[in-house]
Amino acid sequence: MSLTREQVLSVYRQVLGRTPDEPEMEHQLATMPTLDAMLRVALDSDEYAARSRKLGQRRPRRAADVVNVFHPELARWGHPPGTRSDDGIAIVGRDGWLFLCGGTNANLGQYVGAVQMEPTWLDGWRDVVRGREPELRALGASTALLVVPDKLAVYEQHYPEPLERVGPRPIERLLGAGVPVAYPLEELRAAARSDDVYLRTDTHLTLRGNEVLFESVRRALGVAAPLDLTGVPSVSYVTSGDLGAKFDPAIVNVVSNPGTLNRARVTEDNRAQIEAVGGHIGTRRVFVNDDAPDRRVAVVFGDSFGFGAEHYQGLSWFLAQVFRETHFVWVPFGWDPDYARRIGAQAVLIQAAERFVARVPRASVEVAQLARETLRRKKALGIESAFGA
Repeated sequence: MSLTREQVLSVYRQVLGRTPDEPEMEHQLATMPTLDAMLRVALDSDEYAARSRKLGQRRPRRAADVVNVFHPELARWGHPPGTRSDDGIAIVGRDGWLFLCGGTNANLGQYVGAVQMEPTWLDGWRDVVRGREPELRALGASTALLVVPDKLAVYEQHYPEPLERVGPRPIERLLGAGVPVAYPLEELRAAARSDDVYLRTDTHLTLRGNEVLFESVRRALGVAAPLDLTGVPSVSYVTSGDLGAKFDPAIVNVVSNPGTLNRARVTEDNRAQIEAVGGHIGTRRVFVNDDAPDRRVAVVFGDSFGFGAEHYQGLSWFLAQVFRETHFVWVPFGWDPDYARRIGAQAVLIQAAERFVARVPRASVEVAQLARETLRRKKALGIESAFGA
C-alpha cells in the first residue's frame, strides 16, 4: 500500500518531533514506497540521532518530586504545561487538563487543518451516507449520525502551545458540504462554562458531557422527554484515565459518576473475550431495561464514546435508561443492516469520535464476522475493518 500524507505527518511528529513543510511532504510521497521504508529512513537519520541525544540528556524528575494531581496551590510542583508523555501521545495543558497530541489518527494535524484527505474523501462520505439511507428507511427506524467533538475543540484555551490554523478541519468540511451529522460542539462549550464536560486526565467525557451528547440526538431518535437523572446515586474515586496513565507517576483526578448501570442490566456480552486479545472492534453488549419508558429496541454502532458500563456512562448507557432493549456494537461509524433487521431495531445511532472523520467508513460490516475473526486470530482487528485501507 502506498504512503499517505497522514502517515508522513505521523512519522515526522512521532519520530522527529516536528511537522514537515510542504516540500518535505511532497518529497516523501514521491520517493518512499511504503510506511516501513519511511520509518527505516527516519530512524536512521542524523536528525533522529540528534533528537535522541538531546532527549537522553534531559534528566527526568524522580516520582517523589512531582505532585501528580492538579490543584492551583500545588501547580508549581506538578508537571509544567507542555510536558509530553514519554511516548509522545499525551501533553500537559493548563489548569490540570491533559490532551492527546500524538497517535495514529494525527488529531492535532486534523484540528489545525493540516491533514490533507484524499481527493475522493468527501464524495466517499456522501456515498456512504446516501447508500445507507434506503436500508435505514426500510427499517422504519428513528436514526442519527453523531460525531463526538474532540476534547481539544471544547477546551482549546487550556492547550499549552499555540495552534496555527492552516485550513478547515475534516468535520468542518463535512458540515460545510451538508452531510447530515450531529456535531454538538456549541452545546458542549456552553455546558463547559459551568461543569466539566470532559475528564481532565482522559479523552472521554464526564457524566454531564455524555448527557449533552445524548440530548443532542434524543429527538432524532424519537425520545420525547429529556432523561431525568435525579436520584441516581454517585460514587467518587481516583483514576488516571487514558492520558494520565501515560506519565510517570500517573497523573490522577477525582471522578464522580453513578458507578452502576442504574435501571439497565446486561444480558449478552463478549467484551471480556475481545478485550483479552487486545481488541475493541467486534465488541457487542446488550442491555435490557424492564421498566423502560420507551418499549422500542435501539442499537448503537460506535466506539468507546458509545460504550456503556458501570464505570463509564457512554451513549449506550444513556439509551439503556430509556429503551426496553439497547444493543451496542463497537465499530466506529459502522452499519450492519442484517444485524439491525434481526434484532428489530427501531432506533439506530451511528457514532464515532471526531478524529475518525478523516477516514471514510465502510458502507457496511458484518458484526458477527468481526467478532469471529478477532477470536480466531487471537489478535485485535485493525481500524481498516471499519474504514478500509
